[in-house]
Amino acid sequence: MKIGALSLKLTNAWHARTGPFADEARAAWKQRTRREQTLLLCGGVLMAAVLLWLVALRPALGTINQARSQLPGLQISAAQVNATILEARALSRGRLGVLSPGETEEALKAALRDMGLANVSTLSRLSGASASETQWQLSLINAPAAQIMAWLANLTFLAQVQTRQLDLARSNIDGRDRPGVLSGMIVLVLSTRETS
Repeated sequence: MKIGALSLKLTNAWHARTGPFADEARAAWKQRTRREQTLLLCGGVLMAAVLLWLVALRPALGTINQARSQLPGLQISAAQVNATILEARALSRGRLGVLSPGETEEALKAALRDMGLANVSTLSRLSGASASETQWQLSLINAPAAQIMAWLANLTFLAQVQTRQLDLARSNIDGRDRPGVLSGMIVLVLSTRETS
């Protein structure tokens, strides 16, 4: 009950202070012609739109653009951290940082996920390779070129694999070549060296 009485006092005080200004504004509005009222309303709406843009929308769009520009770098960092974690696990088992074929495949798939390439790629192990090598084929369909190049650049951080074959071309979507979008395949090789 005390809160209700306090809010009523505050409301009355607010009306007592703003009442004269509101009355003056109403009187000034009534003195304006219909055309002046329309122009004042349009100007008010325009000012409100400009304030909305400056205060809310522009900073939000700037934040979104900044996040988009930082995302590839963060994905690369995440792939490097995943590779370091996998190598640390291998080192704890006395493997001297050399990942097994299974661990390498897991690291490659995790890096593809981290780079946002999981939905546009298929990683499969190739059979028929020599006993001292393990090979994988990465098939890509309509994948972002920048993310593919970043993923390839970070392979050395990720695992001890080498690129044996690379056949990528600009994707053709609806009969038109699309810049920045690639399709094709990459063959990766892991030489299995036993360490003492």
